[in-house]
Amino acid sequence: MKELISIVIPVYNALPYLEECLASATSQSYSNLEIIVINDGSTDASEGVARKFAEADKRIKLHSQENQGLGYTRNRGIRISSGNYIFFLDADDAIPKNAISSLATAIARNDADYAVGKVVRFNESRMYVPIRHLEFNLYQQAGLVTLEEKPELLQDSIACNKLWKKSLLVDHGLAFKEGKYYEDLALTMKGAVLAKKIQVVNDVVYHWRVRDDEDKPSITQQQMKLENTSHRLEALAENRQWLQESRIAKEIIEEHDLKSLLDVLRLHVIKYALIAQEDKKQWEQQILSFLRSIPPEIAQKLPGKEQTMYNLLMEGNMEDLYLFTEMLMYAEKTATVAQEEHRFLLQGRTRKYDVTPYFKPVMVVEGIGRQGTQWRLEGQLTVPKASFLPEGNFYTVNRTTGQEKVLAPLQIKQAKANACYPFEELTFAALLDSVPLLATKEEGVYDFYYRLEAYPQTTPARIRVLPGAMQTKQDAKAGSFNLSLYRTNYGNLSMKLHKKQLKDLVAAKLRPFLNR
Repeated sequence: MKELISIVIPVYNALPYLEECLASATSQSYSNLEIIVINDGSTDASEGVARKFAEADKRIKLHSQENQGLGYTRNRGIRISSGNYIFFLDADDAIPKNAISSLATAIARNDADYAVGKVVRFNESRMYVPIRHLEFNLYQQAGLVTLEEKPELLQDSIACNKLWKKSLLVDHGLAFKEGKYYEDLALTMKGAVLAKKIQVVNDVVYHWRVRDDEDKPSITQQQMKLENTSHRLEALAENRQWLQESRIAKEIIEEHDLKSLLDVLRLHVIKYALIAQEDKKQWEQQILSFLRSIPPEIAQKLPGKEQTMYNLLMEGNMEDLYLFTEMLMYAEKTATVAQEEHRFLLQGRTRKYDVTPYFKPVMVVEGIGRQGTQWRLEGQLTVPKASFLPEGNFYTVNRTTGQEKVLAPLQIKQAKANACYPFEELTFAALLDSVPLLATKEEGVYDFYYRLEAYPQTTPARIRVLPGAMQTKQDAKAGSFNLSLYRTNYGNLSMKLHKKQLKDLVAAKLRPFLNR
């Protein structure tokens, strides 16, 4: 496709990230672009950065306005765009080099109303797929679909991983909500329902940043303001009403109901313990009123953690809900979870809750050094809610066959005695011997994991590795085989065992003669 595509980038105080964002837009392999940058009243130097890029690339059109908010700014971008297709990019995010090309090729192939692809979240140390996308197996298979065929597409309400046909938005009067949080919930839902053809690509088309301040208490408290929760409930309720009034298929309404429950429970109810005391009663009333508007049979589809929060709310057991969410938010001042031999239990008002499945260990390699034929791995191990040292295994999984191999035992030490859970924060060291690994001669890629053996309900953890942990190339050789440790694009630790190429073997034979 050669048609003009408009990329709309609202900018508000995005200085630390804006250069990376604009560079990702201007370096797209698809070149027929109009890049609309709207400075929404930034008080930092964002406009200067945008102007510098605009001077260097005539495809960038810079506009400035007083602060109006994200919804208004995106809507303005739609109005002033010249392209027949529109892509929304937030100023703290980025897009892979072939993102627009992949979506444009796909949307043109079947004249789809929009094309959509994979999202990954990222920060300085790792990348990962959003949990909802994994749960509902989104965008794993490319193809042309409709919402009736794939109602689970409603679980993705992001506007930015989609290339929209402008006429779909304009002809149906689709716009972002202005002056409200969650401005994209209505547009993305209605767009999916009204689209006659949706083209799915299985490429990553959007890098969604996890901002450094995202987990700070001040940000979490901002999210838990009553106004924030009210706006979510209002948007979801309006969506549901529109679906019912439009006589949309039952399966689509039920999928939206499930999405609504997951949104409210995971993004708001989970933070119940952090709500300001003066807002609690009104917050509870609004949440309960909304939950009661959803048929109770939909709640039966919820995963265990969300099911427990839902049940506690519907029972009116706010005391246990407080303890449960305090635990999930790591906000407890004293230990509320007891570690037993095979499970972790939260003591509620009148009963205990088995919370073992809700936590998994986190292992991060901070340094890798060589000691003869061995690699020494060192780093941090977190075992949530651990009051004593748990038994675990450090192992690899063959990516092709799924075969597991337990590696050397870990040397684990208490990092610091946490006031609530003394063995939650640990350090580890492991010696990984290359000799027996090379001796297997089993070619393939192997991923590293850590599992709490005594707690079978917990999820094994993929072992992460920090970007600076590998100061030098980590290879080992034996005969015609090479073994390499490496950091994956998603920030995890893997190794590859493979035969040397013929050219490498020839070069090794000739090297003594060439060095004379």
